[in-house]
Amino acid sequence: MKLKLSCILLTLCSGIFAQNIEWSPLMKSGGRGTVILPIQGKDFYTTVWSGGAILGSLQLKKYADFQEVAKEKIETKTPDGVGSINNYIINNGKFVTFISDKNEGKNKLYYQVYNASCTSEEEPKLIAEFVYPKGWNRPSSYSVFQSKNKEYFVVEYIIPGKKEESDRFGYTVMNSDFEVKSSGEYESPYPAKESDFTNHYVSNTGDYFVGMKVYNTTEKGRVRDFTSLKKYVVFLVKDENMDEMELSIGDKRITDMTFSSDDKQILTCTGLYGEGNVGTKGAFYFQVDFNRKDITNEGYSEFTKEFITQDFSDRQKERADKREAKGKTGAQLYSYDFREVQTTADGGIVVVMEQYYVVVTTTTDSRGVTRTTYTYYYNDLITYRVQNDGEFEWINKINKSQVSSNDGGFYSSIGGYFADETFIMYFNDNNKNYSEKGEFVKTAKGGFYPASMRKKRNCVAKVDIDLKTGEFTRERYTSREETSALAVPKKFQADYTNNELFMYFIYGKKEKFGLLKF
Repeated sequence: MKLKLSCILLTLCSGIFAQNIEWSPLMKSGGRGTVILPIQGKDFYTTVWSGGAILGSLQLKKYADFQEVAKEKIETKTPDGVGSINNYIINNGKFVTFISDKNEGKNKLYYQVYNASCTSEEEPKLIAEFVYPKGWNRPSSYSVFQSKNKEYFVVEYIIPGKKEESDRFGYTVMNSDFEVKSSGEYESPYPAKESDFTNHYVSNTGDYFVGMKVYNTTEKGRVRDFTSLKKYVVFLVKDENMDEMELSIGDKRITDMTFSSDDKQILTCTGLYGEGNVGTKGAFYFQVDFNRKDITNEGYSEFTKEFITQDFSDRQKERADKREAKGKTGAQLYSYDFREVQTTADGGIVVVMEQYYVVVTTTTDSRGVTRTTYTYYYNDLITYRVQNDGEFEWINKINKSQVSSNDGGFYSSIGGYFADETFIMYFNDNNKNYSEKGEFVKTAKGGFYPASMRKKRNCVAKVDIDLKTGEFTRERYTSREETSALAVPKKFQADYTNNELFMYFIYGKKEKFGLLKF
């Protein structure tokens, strides 16, 4: 007889946890590459690859109260034969898989709904298809993504144009009842060789936006440098039509941008800009009203030299000063990715960005054996808040260092949630950065230690950011010795409908789940 393992409720009794959190037991994962899809509370689905690389299969598991209650193989059969898994989502509390299949010159996408027993409810249904261009052998796939409130999702695909032709794009916006709100194909108004779609977004009201960079070209029509931006345009796509608006920041160069929106069909665009060919100089903000075809508000905030160099070593500062003295680019920030974007109640926006880059090193030994190492860097965080009139209220940088090799940065980055006027985040850190009481401390030289995954050194940091002032506190939340596993912050997921943060920890072939109420 199997013994039912009860969940452990950890409460604040020793100052370790600042909030109550419920944990599952540490249990066998039963596969590789766990993907978590929360439903509500301690009920969720996971997908894992079970078996060998060739003869294995993708398994769907259903958990209730942190206990596995069902497990079945995910099917890939379609009316045309056998396809391949493209993506999956939770829609109205049910697991939905998307299956792509190529047959008779067409690329088709089907969706299939699963019940709580991890078995399919009905046959796969066709949701999108397109005809392959004649002679086209390049791989193609569909993209699927949801709105933040999970009320809408988008399926989109691309048909690359030949030679001088423009690319064509297809899409379908559906609500959570699988009803089509809008769909169609549209052609890019700019040649593929001098433009690039960089953003795809569906709002909480089902509006579908795409953003595009258009580059400067030479007299022969070639792009000399992909940092030479001509303009950035945003499209509101409706059926076959594309409403276009240009976002201009003068002679500055947009380096990164993301979208957010409220329920009033106002799109917020924010990101980073630079000057010249390298680095980042500051942040920008636009509010776009597509109904009025107007930019209603905009704002800019240039990073000060003190802000950029606050975690530089003396040697790095000296090098930057020498470059600036020679008329070259001085201290700048670079390689930041968006991690969290939240539209505030007053129509403004809060952004959390993280420095991320990969260094590839190839070496050859005396035997002629070549080895390639991928080193992943997840470093400082930049956070800022902008009012709805475009004024930057505050901007801050939070120092951290996470470096790993050949693992995709699995244990790096952050996970967190917004609650009232606070953003709370967690990330793997080093115990040496904290006092015995868990307070963040710097080294004698004013620096800090990089994150460690070793048992005695690993800990999880918790940072609380006051969204009104930008001020933040940092403390040790828990350690590996206390959790008996390593945090995987990339897989933390916030549920704003139920005010829950779903957490994931792993140790070898075992895993545990956590549920934090906020």
